Amino acid sequence: MTTELIRLGPESLAARRARVGLGTSAFLIVALVATFLARRFSVDFPVWVVPVAVVVLGAVSWWWVGLDHSRWAWGLNEDLLEVRRGVLVRRVYLVPRNRIQNVTTTTGPLQNRFGILNLAVHTAGARTRSVVIEDLDAGHAASIRRRLGLQ
Repeated sequence: MTTELIRLGPESLAARRARVGLGTSAFLIVALVATFLARRFSVDFPVWVVPVAVVVLGAVSWWWVGLDHSRWAWGLNEDLLEVRRGVLVRRVYLVPRNRIQNVTTTTGPLQNRFGILNLAVHTAGARTRSVVIEDLDAGHAASIRRRLGLQ
């Protein structure tokens, strides 16, 4: 039985890029303060390198988040839940529906702002671990819970 895979929504990408933007901004402020202090104390180092490096790393992170987002997909059919993710290392999680014990959701302030959440599927068995779908649309999460009969 094939599973039709569903990609994460645009809200997920917006939230992930907002995290990158906030983190880059915080590091840039620290880098600018460090640059100012280094110039004030006449440090013999091209201090402009630090803020430029922060901006370049922020741009690369922005791009990477988009690439990672494009690789996330999930699907649910009569037999199993399938989650695919990963850029350099592709991961495929196949969880039989009869092994699913519980589904929990968590959300943070930024996720609340974008209407998304993390959905964790807990399975039976000591050697299995939870499968988490990060930054899932709240409507899709409710649909998964309803289809699994775990309201």
